[in-house]
Amino acid sequence: MQRRKTNRFDNISIGFLIGFVLPVVVFFVVYLIGKNDISVAEYIKSLKQLNVLIKLGSLCVFLNSAVFMGFIKLKFEKTARGILGATIIYAFAILISRAF
Repeated sequence: MQRRKTNRFDNISIGFLIGFVLPVVVFFVVYLIGKNDISVAEYIKSLKQLNVLIKLGSLCVFLNSAVFMGFIKLKFEKTARGILGATIIYAFAILISRAF
């Protein structure tokens, strides 16, 4: 039986961290590209009034699927599992926020 060489980056907690931080980073990049003359709180409030906050959140989380596929191709299954877990948690949060 061959032992697979383990990589220190093939870790579920690293995947969770990537999966939770990446959508937030994408959101702030969108904020920086957009209107810089208002604060982040005002930006979020205006997105909520326009009913686009949930859609933008969904798009930010969608990037996790591309990163997930990249880690699968690199054969980092544990990291990909963490990213998938974070994506599912975000998906439930978006689903709940759409309901209310």
